[in-house]
Amino acid sequence: MKKKSLEEAIRFISLELKGNPDADKHHLIESASQKFDLNPMQTEFLLNKYVPGK
Repeated sequence: MKKKSLEEAIRFISLELKGNPDADKHHLIESASQKFDLNPMQTEFLLNKYVPGK
């Protein structure tokens, strides 16, 4: 698993949400997943972290 990519994705999403707390989290996660070449398990982790009760 690419830990560094996941950390970069979390940083990316957090910064985006800091600037725009109402941003579409699903869209941000999809963008981060593509940008940082995350695998499905990493993407699922982000969904669980940022979209509670998804």
